[in-house]
Amino acid sequence: MGWVEQPYTHPQYQRHGLASAGLATLRAEHPGLAWHTLGGHFRSSQPFWEAVGADVSGSYQQRGTCPHLTRGR
Repeated sequence: MGWVEQPYTHPQYQRHGLASAGLATLRAEHPGLAWHTLGGHFRSSQPFWEAVGADVSGSYQQRGTCPHLTRGR
């Protein structure tokens, strides 16, 4: 499993493909990993995830909370 804590681009550089390039590089350098990010994706970030996941098989999508978290471990 690969983990990206909080992908963020300074507003001055947003919409220039930097995050897409960074995530694409991670996927290329570590093929076969399932990638996860910090939870709590905001509705306003949905266009970002759609854009960076455009060429990703299965795209990026929000999933339910991991069972080990809901069991209180």
